[in-house]
Amino acid sequence: MASQAQTVVFLHGIGAGPDSWNAQLTALPDGYSGIAPQLAGLTGDEPFTLAAAAAAIRDEVDERGIERAHLCGLSLGGMVATRFALDYPDRIASLVLSGSQVRPNPTLMRVQNTIMRLLPERIVAPPGMTKHDMFSVLRSVAATDFRAELPQIAVPTLVLCGMKDRANLPAARELADRIEGAELQLVPGAGHEWNVQLPAEFSARLTAFYTRQRG
Repeated sequence: MASQAQTVVFLHGIGAGPDSWNAQLTALPDGYSGIAPQLAGLTGDEPFTLAAAAAAIRDEVDERGIERAHLCGLSLGGMVATRFALDYPDRIASLVLSGSQVRPNPTLMRVQNTIMRLLPERIVAPPGMTKHDMFSVLRSVAATDFRAELPQIAVPTLVLCGMKDRANLPAARELADRIEGAELQLVPGAGHEWNVQLPAEFSARLTAFYTRQRG
């Protein structure tokens, strides 16, 4: 495979899609290019797993001849990126995680599931997904616990979280604490999907991070 270490793979959240990264794809610094694949396994009969979604990203970079990629994931995409970094450490050059999780709060997950079961599918599931699909993803998320594995990550890591994304602030701090050398940036005025809400700010922070790695 040809060496293309300056490829950024953007991974979207559950309520978004690859086009949520359009602004970042066009604003990468010189020497970097980006791709934004669809997360695998969000729909269908097979249960969603982070490991399978990460394996699909590995297959994607294999097909493109990319030896080591920079991964940038938001929300569920951040959890898939973390799983990729742990399962394929020789295939990752750096890691950016925004609004991601370490071990979702079990009580909050149970409450969320109870409420969602009472709501109609059009409210619960994003376009293209069924209620069954959504619960499959949530089961995988609820079963996740990265705490013991995070110290294994040994690539430059930037942890981001909007200061309005209060539900994910504790996880952001824990990610930065458990990944050695990770940089934590809490972003004033930003919510959860701030790559879309504040695209120029998100891109500026990415550019600064990647420029530091290149330097």
